[in-house]
Amino acid sequence: MARVTHLSASSVGGNPADLPVLDHLDMLCRVLLRGEQTGGAFAIVEERARLGAGTPLHVHEREAETFIVLDGALEGWFQGSSTRVEAGSMIHLPAGLEHAFRIASDSAHFYSLITPAGFESFFDTVGRPWAGPFDGDMPIPSAPSAEAIGVLATVLGPLGVTITGPPPFD
Repeated sequence: MARVTHLSASSVGGNPADLPVLDHLDMLCRVLLRGEQTGGAFAIVEERARLGAGTPLHVHEREAETFIVLDGALEGWFQGSSTRVEAGSMIHLPAGLEHAFRIASDSAHFYSLITPAGFESFFDTVGRPWAGPFDGDMPIPSAPSAEAIGVLATVLGPLGVTITGPPPFD
């Protein structure tokens, strides 16, 4: 597989370093392309995180998620089995089917391609502003509290996403 290169500043309509950095589920993220910029076709979110950060099991009614790994490794869970992907590879998690992912190396840097667009608003809603730079220190992952899971479920419901269980990883 060919190596994935970073998006250029002209691809996102400006310098990615000028975009807000959010802490979302102990992962740093910034939305590089929004649905308004792609006619609703897709969105791209750039993310960085430490070992263990990830998502609970969930199902998207509309969106597929494709994770393109730039550095480190991710583990994706889909239909009862998990797959590890490393830098230069990707994993596709389709809409309508239960899935989850986590960081499977000391740290990882990756793009999330969301198709169709719309779900990127979730990051703005639940992400907390991060004071540091995107390429600096990262949050230390911790298990989300029952209250945090409740907030996620409340925000995700109107977006057509249902949390179906805890993370499926050991």
